[in-house]
Amino acid sequence: NSAVDSDQPIYQVNLGVTKDDGLSEYVPGTSLTYTITVNNSGPADAPNSTVGDPIPPQFSSWAWTCLEAGGASGCTPYSGAGSFTDTVNLSIGGSITYTVVAQVASGATGTLVNSVAVDPASGYLDVDTDNNSAEDTDQPIYLVDLGVTKDDGLSEYVPGASLTYTITVTNSGPSDAPTSTVTDSIPAQFSNWSWTCVQSGGASGCTPYSGSSNFSDTVSLPVGGVVTYTVVADIFSSASGQLDNTVTVTSDPDYTDTNSGNDSATDSDQPDPQADLWVDKDDGLLEYVPGLPVTYTIVVHNYGPSDAPGSLFSDAIPSAAIV
Repeated sequence: NSAVDSDQPIYQVNLGVTKDDGLSEYVPGTSLTYTITVNNSGPADAPNSTVGDPIPPQFSSWAWTCLEAGGASGCTPYSGAGSFTDTVNLSIGGSITYTVVAQVASGATGTLVNSVAVDPASGYLDVDTDNNSAEDTDQPIYLVDLGVTKDDGLSEYVPGASLTYTITVTNSGPSDAPTSTVTDSIPAQFSNWSWTCVQSGGASGCTPYSGSSNFSDTVSLPVGGVVTYTVVADIFSSASGQLDNTVTVTSDPDYTDTNSGNDSATDSDQPDPQADLWVDKDDGLLEYVPGLPVTYTIVVHNYGPSDAPGSLFSDAIPSAAIV
């Protein structure tokens, strides 16, 4: 008179996820925005499903916001520098859309691979695991803005003296600029020069120098990094003509400088020769004898600092002298 049929549940779901930032490249020091969509095609609801996304090493931080649709629930916003995990309820036809704004570290390098996965709770069988994860891949584009200034605080130079230049090299980013090169050709008016440097803001690699050759230095300039050189130059005493001294900073070939207009700086000075001429004349006597010769020794000096070409020496013959 009665019959019983008993069945145990088999929860079958079909979770899926997509992920895209709409780009194929990323710029260190800027941000990326990903759209991640998680859904469930059933046939069963999928409570307590897990969404997980390890933070890539190129990211300094990221922020997750979410929008639920079709009866989905449980998503949790997040902001920080850690990996993301969320437990959500995905009814049939339900979906959650995450918007992820990621800040890329200015020193980031290499291929940026960002993977997200969705997994059902224990006891639930996903009938199609091929769509349970999604990956977005971007290649780096390094963009920097190197700049340099140079000044000796003068408009004229004195041959035989020295000049002191202050040279400041910077990087305004957005990406760090490792292996940047600072170069300066020694002007023809210089006999030698010496370079010292101070680093700040994370800059590194600058090298002091002393000699009579052109200067070249390879430095690392993170965003906001500064290298300040102090250059003391000795000028030939015979130097002439306008003194132009130009310094240039260039980025690594793999890095693009977005503003080349500030990559070099020139300081120009006009010559202002200064000499200290001195003359001494002596015959070694206090008296002279009319009719006898007198012998004078005349010494002409230049105590500089500049050479004195074209100087005129003159001596008027006394009325009592007979040549």
